[in-house]
Amino acid sequence: MAKENIAFLVNLRKNIVEGSKMEGRYYPEAESKEALTTKGFARHVADHGGMVTYEFMQLVLASIVKCLKEMMSHGQPVKLDGLGTFRPTVTSVPGGAATIEDALRMGVNNLVQGVNFVFIPENAQGEEITSKKFKDQCSLQFAYLVETIKKKINGKDKSYTLRTPLSAWEIMQNDDGGSGGSSSGSETGGGSDIPPVINP
Repeated sequence: MAKENIAFLVNLRKNIVEGSKMEGRYYPEAESKEALTTKGFARHVADHGGMVTYEFMQLVLASIVKCLKEMMSHGQPVKLDGLGTFRPTVTSVPGGAATIEDALRMGVNNLVQGVNFVFIPENAQGEEITSKKFKDQCSLQFAYLVETIKKKINGKDKSYTLRTPLSAWEIMQNDDGGSGGSSSGSETGGGSDIPPVINP
């Protein structure tokens, strides 16, 4: 897989779980993006190789989705070479069953709470889709410092998410006056002009 010069944005989030051994430490998290739709992905694949049309890719992807759902509903895992395996799993109702007799009395439809799709990345020799190897295919770049801020407003506890561009944070830390900075000019791990965001 060719490495494209498109940044994989990574945020920093502080562990605020009180009493945790790791409280106060910072951890990376992937910046969330809106999912690419089937149409968008079909357009991307068609534009990539030039060997298939957008309309053909839409039909192929729609067939793949339909058949994957069918196989999962039969309890049949599906392995896509070079990508990985889609495997169906089941989750139990809380508490499960105390005995085999109880489970049989309940019946399978009452014991199984849900059926899930699980994706297991390809791990065959020569493939590079396992987590540590796949990292080398990504152009990682710092994006935001993500903080959960709690305040009392009109007597009520409110919380919101503050997202500060790490490039701006670095400028503010280097500013002797401690006054605010701008997200432009400095880069942290390849940071760019990312605007600040507050999510209620």
